[in-house]
Amino acid sequence: MVRTLALVDPTRCHPEKCQDGICPAIKECPRRLLRQDAPFEIAYFSGDPSLCRGCFKCLPVCPQKAIIKG
Repeated sequence: MVRTLALVDPTRCHPEKCQDGICPAIKECPRRLLRQDAPFEIAYFSGDPSLCRGCFKCLPVCPQKAIIKG
């Protein structure tokens, strides 16, 4: 069975539209896989993708709908 993971679509990620340029979805990832190097920079998933459990808690809090199931 193939597991679906959360991914960031960089074409949809516009951190300048997030409050203070900080991605609100970062706080929702229970495994702390979603990262942002600095405010106003595009969010990304770091580390081993197999660590993502596919809980998708990050999806509904992204105001630009930049986090997708992949």
